[in-house]
Order: sequence, then structure tokens, then C-alpha cells
Amino acid sequence: MTSNNDNPSRETAGKQPSSGNSDRKFDRSFRKEYLHPRFIPVWILLGIAGILAFVPPVIRDLAADFLYRPLMRLPFKQKKIVRVNLRLCFPDSTEEELDRITADFFRVGLKVVLGYGEAFFRSQSYLRKTYMVTGEEHFREALSLGKPVIFMAPHAWAIDHAGLFLSASGLTMCTMMHTSRNPVYDWFMNSMRLKFGGKVYERGAGLKSIVRALRDGYHSFFLPDQDLGTANSIFVRFFAEEKCTLTVMPRLARMADAVVVPMFSCYNEEHHKYEVVFDRYFEGYPSGDLEADVRRMNAAIEKLVTGREKQYMWFLKFFKTRRDDRGVY
Repeated sequence: MTSNNDNPSRETAGKQPSSGNSDRKFDRSFRKEYLHPRFIPVWILLGIAGILAFVPPVIRDLAADFLYRPLMRLPFKQKKIVRVNLRLCFPDSTEEELDRITADFFRVGLKVVLGYGEAFFRSQSYLRKTYMVTGEEHFREALSLGKPVIFMAPHAWAIDHAGLFLSASGLTMCTMMHTSRNPVYDWFMNSMRLKFGGKVYERGAGLKSIVRALRDGYHSFFLPDQDLGTANSIFVRFFAEEKCTLTVMPRLARMADAVVVPMFSCYNEEHHKYEVVFDRYFEGYPSGDLEADVRRMNAAIEKLVTGREKQYMWFLKFFKTRRDDRGVY
């Protein structure tokens, strides 16, 4: 979810970001504290990810095709969350249809997870060869408008590859991240996201940091679909269910005079590549009607997910906040 400041695209040439640093921006420098013994389990996992990064994708995918079935038999809470989300969103689907989506979901997820180390351990030239694009004309049209672009990307298994594609394309990018309890994990994830440069802010930096960056020539990668509670959210339909939905995106677009482009990141099992899908930018957005603008955002996500259900992160608690305070998970 990052950028390459040294290779701007034609659309961004002549409008380069300033070099000033903003508060609470991630620093990718390695720290000696990361070598503390308590982080040994994380380093072991990163070592495995590094080895798998150099295994051909076809072989990794064959392994995932074999492994996902026994893994699905294990008792873990994410399976229940997936099923609850699918039932709420697709109430007319049969149990067999939901079983198929669930199985496809875990199979694709395992393929992405097994290849996760590629973005960190492989070269920039290698990564550029792992992408395929659908709807590139929408991508180029939005950039040609000469405004900062907010790439609205719903959560997907391959979400980080969508951001990497944007920065690998020469765009100057910024985004926000949620700091975890493990600094080694944060260092790994954000070093990967900064493979081509750019800025990653901590969530606590606030919306103003992103607005400043957009006004300074950056584009933004924004994930609007998590349920973060009622603050800065309203209840709006999402598929067949009402969802507590963030109102940040239309506000951000208005404050930065930015264009919103829906996009989705997929793992293409046939080609063993990451497919980045773009839809046409929102015209007349925001409209001034907050509820209508938020519903339009949700409708755009529904359009991207439909037919690609196995790619969406159904294990997230999208319906955690309810009007009646009764939990569904």
C-alpha cells in the first residue's frame, strides 16, 4: 500500500510529494530490540515464509489444494464467523451453496498465506510480474483527472497486493495501519508495504494526516468496510443486512477534493497471479447526502465481491455492532 517516489507515472509527473515527515509515520528501520528471545516464534514463521517465497506458485497452490480440506476440519472460531457473515449477507442461499463458498474461501486464503513472503523477500522486478489487471481503463481514467485518488479497497485475502500494485505502478501512496502487539510483525508487514516507498501512518495519526498527504500529491489506499463501532459510523445496508458502516470516506474525499476509485484484490487460481480489479470512479461524490454516499460505497463493494465471494475476508466481524446490542457471533 505504498509508492515509488523515483518513478512517477505520466499522470503524476510534475506533482511530487514534499519530503516533510508527518507525526506517527511508520519507521521501517530495524531495531535491536526485535532480536529479543520472546520474538523467536515470529522469526521462525518469517523464516518459513521466506523459504516458501522461492517455491514456485504452482507447487504452493497444489499443496494448498491438498491441505485446506483437513485444515477445515479443525475447530477454530473463524469458521463460525465466516458462516454467520455468509448467512446474513446471502439469506436465500442454500446450505450447499454456503458450504461451497466457505470451502473456496479457505482454499484461496491458504494459497495467499503460503505466498505471503513474496512481497517481502522477492525483488521489485519479480513482484511486478505477479500482477494482472482487470478494468485498467478505469484506473487510468481516474488518474487522468489530475486529482488525488482514494483507492477504496474492501478487505480481501490478497489485500496487500492491491496496495503493492499501486505503488509498483509508480504512484505516490499513503495509507493507515493498525499497530499490533508484536513490533516484529509490524516491522515485517509495513516494510513489505513500503517495498516501493510511500507512507504508512499509524491509525492514531488521524484523518488529517491522510488529508495533508493527499493535498501534498499522494494518493491513498483506504479500507472502509470494517465494523469499528458507532463512532463516525451509521447503519446502512450491506448485501441483505444492515451494517454499522464508517462515514470516513465521503468526508475524506470532500476534505481533500479527491476522486474515489473502487478496487478489489484477488488471487487468480488459474494463472497463479494476483489480480487487481478496478471499477469506474465515483462521479459527483460526495453528494452531500451522507447516508446515500455511504450506501453507494457499500453497493460498490457488493458489486466487486459478487462473483468473487471466495476472495473476501469473511472471517472479520463485519456485523459486530448491532442496533439492539445483541451479538451475532
